[in-house]
Amino acid sequence: MLKEFYDFIAKKIDSFFQTAASEGELLKGESFCLKLDNEDMVINVTEALKSLADRRQSIGKYEYQCLDGSIYSTYTLKLLNDEVIIAAQINGMTNDFLCATLRNAANVAQKPLLMISANPIDSAKSGSRDMASSGMPFYADQLMKEIRSMVNDSTQLTNTEKRILQFELKRRDADVFSDKASIYEYRDLLSIMSSGKIDANNYPGFRIFRIDGKVEYQNERDGEIDKKIKENNDLFEKIDRGIRFGNLESELSKVFEDKVIIEIEKAYKDKTENWSESFTYAYLLAAMERKKAKMENPLKIENNDISVYGDLSLDAINIDEGLLIRNEGSQTAKKRIKNLLIFNPDKYSKIHIQVACNAKIMSSGIKADDSEYVKEGLNYIFIFDRGGITFHKLAINDTINDITYIFKICIIDISSEYMVSTVKTCFSIDFKNTRKNSRLKLVGVGINIMFNANGVKLASEKLEDNEVYSCRYGERLLIYSSEDEISDFGSGIKIDVNFSGVLVPFVLYPDELKSVEIIGRKILRDKLSNKKSFTFDDGVILGNSQEYFAKANLLRELRIEQAIIDNEILCGNVKNFYIPESVKIKAEDIVISSELKAAYTDLLSALKKKKTVPTLAYLGGELLNTVEKYLNAFEACFANLNEGENLSQEQENALFLGTISIGKNGEEILFTPFHPLNLKYQLMLLEENGMEYASDVVIDRLSSNNLLPYIQRYRKIYKVSDQLYSQEWKYYAPVENKKYRGSRKYVPKLIEEKITEFISHFRYIFDDINNKKIRVNLINMGDCSEVFIGLAQFFIHSINKNADVDRLVSFELHIYTDDIFGNAFSNLKEYKLLKEFLTGQKLFVVTGTSMNSLEGILSKNIECYFHTDNGRNYEYAHISFYEMESEIISEQATMNQIETGISLGGILSGIPSSKYGHKYRTGYGIRYAENNSLINLASMYNALMQVEKSGNPYHSGTSISTQIDELAENKMDYIYANSNWVVFVDPKVDLDFFSDKEATSDLLIIHYSDQYTSSSGYDAITVTHKSQQYSMVIQEYLKVKGVEADVTDIHKIINLFNAVNGDWLLRLVSSKKGSKDSTFSREKISIVAAIKFMLAYLKHKDIVWIPISLEEMLRVSGGAGLTKDEGVLSAKNLGFEKGPTSDDLLFIGLDYSGDNPKVYLYPTEVKTGINDNAVIKKAFEQVSATANGLHNAFNLGGEIMDTILYKVNRNFLMQMLVISCKKMQVYHVDDTQDWNIVLDKFREALLNEKYILSENIQELMGKGAVLSFRKALVLRKTSFKEDSINFIEVPEHDEFGLILKDTSEIYENIHNNKNSELLILEDCMVDNLTGDLAKISITELGDETGNEYEMLDGQGNMLDEGKSENQADLDESQTDENRSMYILFGRNEQDGKQVIWKPNDTTQLFHTNTGIIGTMGTGKTQFTKSLIAQLYQDQNHNVDGQPLGILIFDYKGDYNESKIDFVETTNAKILKPYRLPFNPLALTKSNVFKPLLPIHTANAFKDTISKVYGLGPKQQTTLFQCIIETYQSSGIYPGNPSSWENEAPTFDQVYQRYANDEGIKKNDTLAAAMNKLHQFQVFESNPSNTKSLFDILDGVIVIDLSGYDTDIQSLIVAITLDLFYAQMQISGSSKMEDNYRQLTKLILVDEADNFMSEGFLSLKKILKEGREFGVGTILSTQFLKHFGSGEDDYAKYILTWVVHNVSDLKKSDVEFVFNSESKSQENQVLYNAIKGLAKHHSIIKIGNNKPVYVRDKAFWELYKELH
Repeated sequence: MLKEFYDFIAKKIDSFFQTAASEGELLKGESFCLKLDNEDMVINVTEALKSLADRRQSIGKYEYQCLDGSIYSTYTLKLLNDEVIIAAQINGMTNDFLCATLRNAANVAQKPLLMISANPIDSAKSGSRDMASSGMPFYADQLMKEIRSMVNDSTQLTNTEKRILQFELKRRDADVFSDKASIYEYRDLLSIMSSGKIDANNYPGFRIFRIDGKVEYQNERDGEIDKKIKENNDLFEKIDRGIRFGNLESELSKVFEDKVIIEIEKAYKDKTENWSESFTYAYLLAAMERKKAKMENPLKIENNDISVYGDLSLDAINIDEGLLIRNEGSQTAKKRIKNLLIFNPDKYSKIHIQVACNAKIMSSGIKADDSEYVKEGLNYIFIFDRGGITFHKLAINDTINDITYIFKICIIDISSEYMVSTVKTCFSIDFKNTRKNSRLKLVGVGINIMFNANGVKLASEKLEDNEVYSCRYGERLLIYSSEDEISDFGSGIKIDVNFSGVLVPFVLYPDELKSVEIIGRKILRDKLSNKKSFTFDDGVILGNSQEYFAKANLLRELRIEQAIIDNEILCGNVKNFYIPESVKIKAEDIVISSELKAAYTDLLSALKKKKTVPTLAYLGGELLNTVEKYLNAFEACFANLNEGENLSQEQENALFLGTISIGKNGEEILFTPFHPLNLKYQLMLLEENGMEYASDVVIDRLSSNNLLPYIQRYRKIYKVSDQLYSQEWKYYAPVENKKYRGSRKYVPKLIEEKITEFISHFRYIFDDINNKKIRVNLINMGDCSEVFIGLAQFFIHSINKNADVDRLVSFELHIYTDDIFGNAFSNLKEYKLLKEFLTGQKLFVVTGTSMNSLEGILSKNIECYFHTDNGRNYEYAHISFYEMESEIISEQATMNQIETGISLGGILSGIPSSKYGHKYRTGYGIRYAENNSLINLASMYNALMQVEKSGNPYHSGTSISTQIDELAENKMDYIYANSNWVVFVDPKVDLDFFSDKEATSDLLIIHYSDQYTSSSGYDAITVTHKSQQYSMVIQEYLKVKGVEADVTDIHKIINLFNAVNGDWLLRLVSSKKGSKDSTFSREKISIVAAIKFMLAYLKHKDIVWIPISLEEMLRVSGGAGLTKDEGVLSAKNLGFEKGPTSDDLLFIGLDYSGDNPKVYLYPTEVKTGINDNAVIKKAFEQVSATANGLHNAFNLGGEIMDTILYKVNRNFLMQMLVISCKKMQVYHVDDTQDWNIVLDKFREALLNEKYILSENIQELMGKGAVLSFRKALVLRKTSFKEDSINFIEVPEHDEFGLILKDTSEIYENIHNNKNSELLILEDCMVDNLTGDLAKISITELGDETGNEYEMLDGQGNMLDEGKSENQADLDESQTDENRSMYILFGRNEQDGKQVIWKPNDTTQLFHTNTGIIGTMGTGKTQFTKSLIAQLYQDQNHNVDGQPLGILIFDYKGDYNESKIDFVETTNAKILKPYRLPFNPLALTKSNVFKPLLPIHTANAFKDTISKVYGLGPKQQTTLFQCIIETYQSSGIYPGNPSSWENEAPTFDQVYQRYANDEGIKKNDTLAAAMNKLHQFQVFESNPSNTKSLFDILDGVIVIDLSGYDTDIQSLIVAITLDLFYAQMQISGSSKMEDNYRQLTKLILVDEADNFMSEGFLSLKKILKEGREFGVGTILSTQFLKHFGSGEDDYAKYILTWVVHNVSDLKKSDVEFVFNSESKSQENQVLYNAIKGLAKHHSIIKIGNNKPVYVRDKAFWELYKELH
């Protein structure tokens, strides 16, 4: 390998000199220097060159007679008319002889000389041409370029080998700290090019595992090959990291099986550095796939996977008869411990237990105890020899997933009749390793234990511990005791019972619970997934050998069901339903048809026979036929009912079937599970798959409640409420009764979130002193119990965040109601009632707060005022919560005209509000509903309820509905006028109700919520009449960007925000409070343009595209509960946990070109700005991860896609699609699009799984898109990058150029400006797509544009090749007045080029905050002075030629008048800390009014002095009071803004007031501080002689702090920065011209460690916010550690780093400055380099660029040049 390498070097040397000689560029006597790595290399290169010259007959000879008489002899390389002497420093040749003697001799001989050496000889380089410098043959960049060209042009290498080498070249290119000047670095690459193949020993150096480059990946696209090579490299690095850090097992345990990890460990032990040669990538990939397959299929053994038989497989022992199986508990871990009790009355000689496993289990994972076992496929059969009674224990271990199932077994050779009824629900096996000590354990036994319950004769025995009893055939054995005796025994009572010769040992635990609680959702899930009913016996629920109990409410319902069965009740009444001991159902006699009654009683009999009730019954199997007959009989009652006819008596009575009325006057109507509609719904659920995998939230949504939202009983209308207990009961309460149970469970969460949002949004209000009160109006909110709970939760969470109850906000509530005493807030007056209410709701605060009872906190912080609601007079409120009044519609509403809330064939349902004429109706609708038997029955019921016993004629298409009362519409304007926000709770209208009003008034929808419930409508809509602030913020932002927008334009933008993400607008406005150019603002404003562009770009005649915010999708699904850890929309399943995922946009396309509609999912990430390769690559990763996550969540295929969980979640996506489409229509996002294709034509198909979720569009458009608004781009273009991501590039001016255009205008613009580089979907056919990604042509990032990203300057102009943006040579004769400020930092030590810092250019860096670090004597101050001087000298190139104000805090006297050169160069003005000419108490007023300004200014001054001198609370109060009183004596009053124009007092006046106040203690810290400031006369005492600090900052201003005490220094800097920040805030944003931001002020804090350690807030604020105002900060200090960490981490605000030699350096310091990886080679190289930097040498990092090694431009050099 090395021979080819040396030959390559020889050829390069020969070629260089031959060419130079032939072109006449070789000078006589010129010397050249070639530095190699070691002497062996020097020898071999010299020999290779000699052999080459010999073969070409171009070799000569040179001799030199030394002073000692000896002859030095070497060869020459003959050239055209010349020859070059080759001098190799070997065999002990000295530096002097080579660099002086030989060079002089060659000069005398007028012959060129090539010196080849392994020694770093500066003298050789200084007078010679370096063969490795720029333009020379061994220059690193040129070598890399040449090798890259050789790779591309090679005819011997396969494409796979070329891609491997390209990957390696990129890897080396990225490693800026590798020694690229060393030719030896390229030996392996050059050898490969010479041999034409990659050998096995090359791969370790490439840090990838071996690939057969001649065979593998030959038919794959470059992008796919690159991806696999990158994955190979990632795996290599992962394993190598595990080896180096000694944690291989923990690093790889989830990747490989133990066998492979052991192989890797052995390879490392045997081969150390070359360990990877032992493995091919294909081998490791296969091992990973094996491990993954096993991990994706963990062992799972259910009870029905266990079967038992005797000698032959025909001798089955049936479960629940001869086989009892009980899990140890209900938790996952305890379910894996199974107790098996097997009865063997037939005395089989062997018992076989077969366990069906779903995963392959190795024999090593089986612990078979004393049994034999055989394996059949995945199953294991265990064989036990018999004899009386035996105990056994088995274990099956899935080692891959660390899952173990344990089986404790007892086999008894007796009949199960002896004990099955006694032990079935309470046994487990107390297994001991000593078998004779094992026992059957019975828990929760009572005072009487009965064995052989069917025996004729009774034998009674008293319970005694350690007693033996006998139970004979035909004899019942009763073992009795009393409660007292049982308690005396305690636990662990041991008895033995002899069953006809078989002695069975028991141990009794009376106190242990044998039952576990069961709730409604578990009942529904378990009975449907197990396809088996629970039994119900005297309050005990039994299922799967487990006893359960239900708590009061559910138990009450079950007992009523049992009473209905036992007493054959058709319908009934319960007077005291909510008093458990009084629940008695009274049957009501009704006459129904004999056929219906017979079918009903048959159903009751079938349930009784199964010992179950409907809630617990699985209606499949034997019960199915009986239920269907009952439903058929019910429907037959109405089969002959014609339109317009009246109901017969029997028909009216049939509607009462399965119902219960509560109380005397029908306070509630309950529909029991016997009701036909419930039974029909349960039959529908039988058809669903995968119920066992359904999440709790999905189970909770499986209810028929909303299939019958309103009923009528005796001319009174009732509305259904949320279910609380059994899933199969429905509760109806009168619509006027707002106390009905649980109907608005989402309201507390809504209340809390809206209040929190308001405080966050208007934080500047609530941060003001004494302004912590929120005013809330509650209008038509019923008894307000949900509001009360929401406020209580708000306080609980507030206290959890901050335990100081004195800092809590308070509330002033105005409640508009006619029922004060029934209102929950009336409890505030009664402490006892309040405590009871909170206890009942389980609301409390943790102990340890200063006021540790919630009732006390609520009483103190809530004021209540009750008012009668007259519809006009309302108190002013920050937020008004209002539920619109509604009325029952007397006229008929047709179901087919009301939009449905039903989907998935009736499995899911909600109650939407939809427009009916000019009114909004809420009720049951079937428009867009699927036509099936369930919906037909529901529709019939709704129509029948319209009639009921009213005597009115029947009309099949009508139903009961409600609409908004006219009173509600009339009072809204009064509510708007007196509220900042109005939150409509359960609004019963759609967004277009408000959007219609938006067009004609200042009304603005600022937020809406559809995430709290599962209904298809909105839970809350928030509007405001105070819309001007929202419009102004957006208008101001666009104006800064050069976009003039009128009110109509802004309204359209706000509409688009509301249409896509209801949360962005609020956050956009809130973010503006702190920064007018925040990242959030820029990103979200750009998304408006992106949505419009993408809608135009994706537009197609056969596809409707709807944009959805991915963030909104997850927020909404989170509110609806669909993102539980195991849910389809969880962050885990969408890839959020595994890396970056897009949170921008998802475009959902409905393709209606074929017979079946197709739905496409197209994630899009939006990027704006510079968008370098790193940003774009991350965006690709985000989109790829999102596309894969969406595929996994919605489009996996196979049987799993038909499970209820996936169906419900797909339906959620379709509901979002419909709602989002509706918003597109309402907000007129694109009126040229026919949104009704989704909203009308295909709506039914979308809501009922009658569509294809397709990925076929990927064939044309890729898996997703990255839309880049990129600087310096001229034309729009499309290309496809790695993982088939569509890279859409558009010029940055499109971002704001398109924002005011309509989608149709953009569409026309795209089509009228077509070019070959922009793919347009409209031009493509979509009817025969297959989704084949292989049809996409993939290019590498940058392939089509060369080095476009790296080669553009700030104006978008191409730079010369090899020049990066911050390293471009600056033409010192440049006269272009339009250029920005250029600051020369120094020269790049790698290539000698100038390193330029451009403080105006935002394409180089977003802000100018700079950190300069270096120990004393390293040149740090010289660098800083040079920087300041250049800024001053070049300020005429600032944007608009704006003069620059520079403020320097000089701690050491480096910038004062003693430094004449600096003062002369910068015209600096020096200020001493004596009578500084600015007033720290001056009032700085901003354009935005700030209440109580004197309070704020006094408070800031007080805080600063307190921090410096460590004042206590009392001292702070004293100082604060003195300042305020001094303001007042100057005629300035905090509450009177007009008085603020008066002249502000100075510190001297404050001191005089302090000193003259005899009531103030004078011998404390405050006194010392005040006296010191007064004595030193730091600030001007005469207010007339003071100026604004910003007026003073004209040119370079130095505050000379040298020689002053530390406290005085810190105080001056802190107070000055306080003033600076305040005046910066009012100065307004600095000007932007294209990419250039005007620099207005710059602060230099020299030796900043003196100040940073104090943690003053102003410095952080200036660092963080200064960019917007054109302010930069330079912090100069001696050590990296001074930049701190945690809250005082100044490093996060720095973009430019200049690091000189640092003596006290830690590797962690290097990591946080240069973002290098801990313990990486890069980090080590940087660490060593910094510690070895010479004076005036530094490592500089500008923005996101890589670190550069620099020779500084010192001030003394600059001064020389200037003078």
